[in-house]
Amino acid sequence: MKKEGYVMCEKCEGRKNPKESKGAAMKSVIRKQRMDLSILFLEVLIESTSIFLVKLSYLSSNNVQFYKLYQIQLGVMRVHVKRGINLAIRDSTTSDPYVVVTLANQKVKTRVINSNCNPVWDEQLALTIKDVTDPIRMTVYDKDRFSGDDKMGDAEIDMRPFLEAHQMELDFQKLPNGCAIKRIRPGRTNCLAEESSITWSNGKIIQDMILRLRNVECGELEIMLELADGPGCKGLGREGSKKTSWMQTKQLD
Repeated sequence: MKKEGYVMCEKCEGRKNPKESKGAAMKSVIRKQRMDLSILFLEVLIESTSIFLVKLSYLSSNNVQFYKLYQIQLGVMRVHVKRGINLAIRDSTTSDPYVVVTLANQKVKTRVINSNCNPVWDEQLALTIKDVTDPIRMTVYDKDRFSGDDKMGDAEIDMRPFLEAHQMELDFQKLPNGCAIKRIRPGRTNCLAEESSITWSNGKIIQDMILRLRNVECGELEIMLELADGPGCKGLGREGSKKTSWMQTKQLD
């Protein structure tokens, strides 16, 4: 019989009272097995970039084994939505834009700025990183009071180059302020409107970028990425510390 992840037998082992219920007998057996456990192995196996399969193997007389999945938070990505540039017109002569930022099942958004195709939001939005392969998606909408909000284009950000910069074996504290760690050129695999730099600035690694919006006639977004450790987060090794195992790192050019 299986109960709470344990492989049990039908014997009423440990039953002191013949009238004792079967459920109580099972609990007694479980307690006894827990006391008899002699070896505890904890094997952390990487199933993907951030989903860890934790195998807890209890080796006792019954060789009990069970598995649990834990989702490890790696950090908090701060997306600084600075401004929109030449956004599309959706309300006769202007638009009322706002930005929705999503990462996996998380969704945050900026405030609405009325009647402006070159809005300045200057807002920081926070998203928890659980899988480094998930892209950050940004969608611009035009707020409509009496109908559904109109899309004004979208863009996608691959976090991996930015996160890889945190894994470089460098003493960042010795770098001059504003030093470029890596530059990423615009191309078919990204939404960059121009070259983006990952820099060491005021004791932090940041990435400034201008994104060209897709699925729309015009429009760009200026944003900045910054990483912060959050409560319960595994974190990312930096400043020459030992690399964490959430990602296979490589030499950056």
